Amino acid sequence: MKRETERPLVVFPVNACLCRKFIILLLIGGCFVGNALSGRSHATAIQQSVTGTVKDSNGTPLPGVSVQLTGTTKGVVTDFDGHFEIEASHGDILELSYIGMRTQRITVAGNTSLQVTMEEDYESLDEVIITGYGSQKKGEITAAISSVSASSIEKIATSNGIDAIKGQVAGVDIVPQGGRPGENATVRIRGRRSIGASNDPLYVIDGIPQISGTNAITDINPQDIETMQVLKDAAATAIYGSRGANGVVLITTKRGKAGKTSVSYSSHFGMTSATHLVDMMNGEEFARMKRESQRTSWNGTIPQDENIFLDPVELRSIAENRSTDWLDLVIGTGWQTNHQLSVSGGSEKTTFNTSIGYFKEEGIVPTMDYERYTGRINLDHRISDIFKVGVSIALSHGIQNWGSSAAVSEALMNNPLGVPRDNNGDLIFLPTNDGLRTNPLSELVKGAFIDERKFTRIFAPVYLDIHINSNLKWTTTFGPDIRYNRKGIFQGSYTNANRGGPGNASIEHEDNFGYTLENLLTYNQTIGEDHNLKVTLLQSIQKSRFEKSLAGVSNIPYEEQKFYNLGSASVKGDITSELVEWSLASFMGRINYDIAGKYLFQASVRADGSSRLATGNKWNYFSGFSAGWRVTQEEFMKNIEVFDDLKIRASYGEVGNTSVDPYQTAGRLGRTVYAFGSTPALGQGLNEIANPNLGWEVSKTLDIGLDYSLFKGRIQGSIDWYHTKTSDILLQRSLPYTSGYEDILQNIGATSSKGIEFNVDANIIDNPEGFRWNLAFNIAGYKEKITELALRDENGNPVDDVGNQWFIGKPINVFYDYRKTGIYQADEADLANAAEGKVPGEIKLEDIDGDGLVTPDDRVILGSDVPDFYGGITNNFAYKGIDFSFFFYFRQGQMVRSRFHDDNNTLFGRFNNLDVDYWTIDNPTNAYPRPNQNQERPRNASTMSYFDGSFIKLRNVSLGYTLPGSVTDNLGVSSMRFYVSGQNLFFISKFDSFDPERAGELNGNTIPSNKMYVLGLKVVF
Repeated sequence: MKRETERPLVVFPVNACLCRKFIILLLIGGCFVGNALSGRSHATAIQQSVTGTVKDSNGTPLPGVSVQLTGTTKGVVTDFDGHFEIEASHGDILELSYIGMRTQRITVAGNTSLQVTMEEDYESLDEVIITGYGSQKKGEITAAISSVSASSIEKIATSNGIDAIKGQVAGVDIVPQGGRPGENATVRIRGRRSIGASNDPLYVIDGIPQISGTNAITDINPQDIETMQVLKDAAATAIYGSRGANGVVLITTKRGKAGKTSVSYSSHFGMTSATHLVDMMNGEEFARMKRESQRTSWNGTIPQDENIFLDPVELRSIAENRSTDWLDLVIGTGWQTNHQLSVSGGSEKTTFNTSIGYFKEEGIVPTMDYERYTGRINLDHRISDIFKVGVSIALSHGIQNWGSSAAVSEALMNNPLGVPRDNNGDLIFLPTNDGLRTNPLSELVKGAFIDERKFTRIFAPVYLDIHINSNLKWTTTFGPDIRYNRKGIFQGSYTNANRGGPGNASIEHEDNFGYTLENLLTYNQTIGEDHNLKVTLLQSIQKSRFEKSLAGVSNIPYEEQKFYNLGSASVKGDITSELVEWSLASFMGRINYDIAGKYLFQASVRADGSSRLATGNKWNYFSGFSAGWRVTQEEFMKNIEVFDDLKIRASYGEVGNTSVDPYQTAGRLGRTVYAFGSTPALGQGLNEIANPNLGWEVSKTLDIGLDYSLFKGRIQGSIDWYHTKTSDILLQRSLPYTSGYEDILQNIGATSSKGIEFNVDANIIDNPEGFRWNLAFNIAGYKEKITELALRDENGNPVDDVGNQWFIGKPINVFYDYRKTGIYQADEADLANAAEGKVPGEIKLEDIDGDGLVTPDDRVILGSDVPDFYGGITNNFAYKGIDFSFFFYFRQGQMVRSRFHDDNNTLFGRFNNLDVDYWTIDNPTNAYPRPNQNQERPRNASTMSYFDGSFIKLRNVSLGYTLPGSVTDNLGVSSMRFYVSGQNLFFISKFDSFDPERAGELNGNTIPSNKMYVLGLKVVF
């Protein structure tokens, strides 16, 4: 039993001054409460019921309009028909506000029945954007923040909300990890900053920072998401301190609105198949390659078939012109379905939104599937004008059958001259006499291979709002997060792992309990007529406790037990367990200040204290500052009607990357072997040198941006330029052998990146009664480089680390190798031997230094996986009830190193091969070298694995029809929409691959990505 524990961080004694300030503020707040209550006690005005109807300029009722009694916290929202009712006194002022509309103030007089028409307002930019620990109107934002609405997320049929925004946000690069159902994606916001630590963003769901990283989003039904904000620059993410360096993704789930109860049902069903399959050799092509591989020399003779094909199965297949397409046998069609039922509504005091969801996807490879059940209750209740409480309870349970990776890899490598079944139709476990290649179909036999992963999560943040007065609010939030994971693995006898030997099994349990407790104080004050001040103060505690246990056995007596009776096995294997705990204490302060909505300022500072760091170094401080100038508010711009809004903004901030693991600063123990005379013994020894000075990697970012809105909101967008410098990167510094250790982990590296982002959203044609066309386009590009490494020259200057392929002034991930210039031809025999000791038919490398020899000094940086630019373009068309859209996603200019080609282009003549144009004495190509049975792969084979990874992909195309009101009224529903769509239908790329998005990580174990045709329905009652 391995037990690792850590004493919880003691917060308040270290920061007693800050605590005292919070207590003082609390006492001041109590005074405000007393004043507010005493003010109410003297109120003598007579209350009366005021009703009204709110419509837009076209006469359409507006649901969800906020009707606020100014100077108080009392307010209501209009119902589905635009109606509202509120208690008010004569002379009171009602403030009506709605996104995209001019705010109106109406004084209550003799008429208590109001008819209000709201006008569109393009200058106010009143759309509310969640910014972390609060919200701002879009026009007030001074940092780089992008927002994605629910409608954009719901268009993509997927189990993962983050996958749905791929290509829709400038500067956010999302790459799938593979085609398995339920598999996560890799997310990079403005590229990479760290060399060895995680570059994943921080996820915040309903205000709670997540403790489970990228896995946090997989439990959320995309249909439950209201908005998704991406905080990109350091000024925006500085409020999250030590976890904000890689950007922050804020997810807000749907909440109820007062008014008519609305019931919504949405469903889709889709058929899936591989987007693209690679061209492997058939039986005839493989036989030809195998003959060539056994040519006596590059220009020698080929033996007779009887001396080449020693397996009778091969000879019979050649005689009968028989060929097996193993990939076709393994990869078929799958399907995906999603159903969600939600109910939303409420009264003036209580609003609710509830939903239940079911998602199921069967993969294109049998035995691979993902099933998820979700339930959510978002409830808000106003107890009084002072107190408001709410809770968001999310429950999810998922089952993912991972499947055997050997199914696809064996299908790629198996000899196409082999046969899968005997004359009785039974599987032949070894299709040929090659003992390394097993029948991939044996991996797909029910119960033969099981990798079942179960996930259960309870996430239930609850909050209490205390409206001390109209200017001051206190919010306490408690967010428990409970996760239970179980992974059971069983590998039967007739699988590639055991090859006829006894079966083995293992079971792994993970329990993760974490919680967040936060106290947030916000103060708003208007000073004079033009000055507005908002102060936000935060105190936060977050803790996590992670337990894991694993037991594995082999020699299972009967396979029907799977992994449910490990005690019966005759051989006990791994038995491990662990406990990891950490805690984080934080204080944050933020000030927002503007003058007449024209000059905008924001400053923040956060202090993070972490149990991960050593005593004396536990606290670090992160600050951010941003400013904006709304040029269109100036007098000299009033007569320039083309601009609705033009805002110039700049920001600077410092944020951290939680890159130190728990207990890493303490110097952990590891098991070692001792000798007592001739008797061996096991013990524990220091496994690493303790470094109490380890700290966070810190990123400092300067961002300059421009937000614009033209022609009454018809064209909107932004442009950003940024420069990020990351220091204190964790790297291993080599130590002398006499120390007894190879290296020590220190904060000694640094990187730098610069980039530019552009996006535009244009309503090119906007006829509410006819045809509409909206175009959304975004593009981004960046350059990164390493500026410091652990290695130094005699003058202390950083030098390249060639062994790790890290180079000063170059991107983090480069491809450092020889450059292939072709294949040595028959008339270059002497040159091949003199330069490289090769013969014709082998890979020809470039002699960079011109000395006539190819040596390690001739290696060069061939390229990087950093794209020149990437982004997406969406077109939305609508006419009457018909809507049509299509969306392209692109990445251009990156190089990829295809491990897939390493595995499946060996030209060995033993395993199947990609169908490539290889060299022979009769086919003097410069593309690929000659097959050779005497080498497992060609010399310098890696040089054949570099490709231009540029691609453009049709991400989604959709055609929908919304029934007219005359029809839905007769059906008793509010709205009904049918649609058909296609996803990932095709891509254009020079690189032949399952999927160019996964090119850099693609290997023989990767499941091909899917294309899908979908039929869907959404009904609102």
